[in-house]
Amino acid sequence: MACELDVKSLSPAENLGLGVVAGTIEVVLLQPMLYCKNAVQQGVPLTLNPLVLYRGVSVSIINMAALTGAQFPLSGAIARLITGGSDRPLASSEKVASGFAGGVISGFICAPMELVMIQQQRFGSSMAGTASRIVSEFGVGTLFRGLATSCGREGLFCAGYLGVGPIFAQGLRERGIIDGPAADFAGASGAGMIAATLSHPLDTIKTCMQGDIEQKVYTDQLGTYRKLAVSGYGSFLKGWSLRTGRMICAIFLIGQVKNRVGPLLYPHAVKDGTKER
Repeated sequence: MACELDVKSLSPAENLGLGVVAGTIEVVLLQPMLYCKNAVQQGVPLTLNPLVLYRGVSVSIINMAALTGAQFPLSGAIARLITGGSDRPLASSEKVASGFAGGVISGFICAPMELVMIQQQRFGSSMAGTASRIVSEFGVGTLFRGLATSCGREGLFCAGYLGVGPIFAQGLRERGIIDGPAADFAGASGAGMIAATLSHPLDTIKTCMQGDIEQKVYTDQLGTYRKLAVSGYGSFLKGWSLRTGRMICAIFLIGQVKNRVGPLLYPHAVKDGTKER
C-alpha cells in the first residue's frame, strides 16, 4: 500500500519541492496533449512533428513546476488555517476548498507563462525571444491577458487533484470496490472529468485570448465569450476530450508523485498507520 502524505506536516519549502518534482514529471510526459488541445481551441492545424509538439516545453515545465510548487504550499497553508493548526484530518469539503483557494491564487503565476507558451506554439522562437517581443510590442500588461479565467480554471483544477481525486479514491477503498493504484486512477478519472468539464469554457476563453494578443478576433473576456457564443455552446468545449484526458493523467501522476515520492523525500510527514509494513 502506498504511504499517505500529510501536507499539513510539510514546511512551505518541502511543499514547494514536492510540487516542482510533480509538475516537471507531468509536463515532460503530457506536453503533446497540451499542444494539441491548444491547437484545436484556436483552430490551428494539428501535427505529429515532435519538434512542434514540444514547442514551448521549457516555459511549460517552468509554469507547471511553479504552479504545483505554489499550489502545494498554498493549499497546505489554507488547510492549516481551516484546522486552526490542529492535527485533525480535513473533511472532504475542506480538502476541496483548500485546493480551490490555492489554485485561484496560483492563477497569477500561470497566466503570463501560458501566454508565452501559446505564442511560442503558434509562432516558434525561443522563450526569451517570445517574452521580449510581447513586452516590446504590446506592453508588460499583455502578459496577464486572460488572468481571471486562469485563476478560475486553476482553482477548479487544484480542487480536483488535491481534493476530489483523493476523496474519490478513498471512497473506493473504504467500500472495498478497488484498491491500490487502480483506486488512485479511478479517483483521478472522476475528478478529472468533473474539473475539466466545469473549467473548460474558462480554458477555451483564456487560450483564444492568449493566442490572439493582437486582438484581431478576440478582444477582452466578455468580447471573447460573445465571439465564441455565436457558434453555439460547443465552441466552448473545443479540445475537451484532449484536455480531459490530460487532466485525468495529470491528476493521477501528481497524486502518485505526492504519495509515492513524497514519503521518500519527507518520511516525517507520513501519516501514522500508513507506512508500509
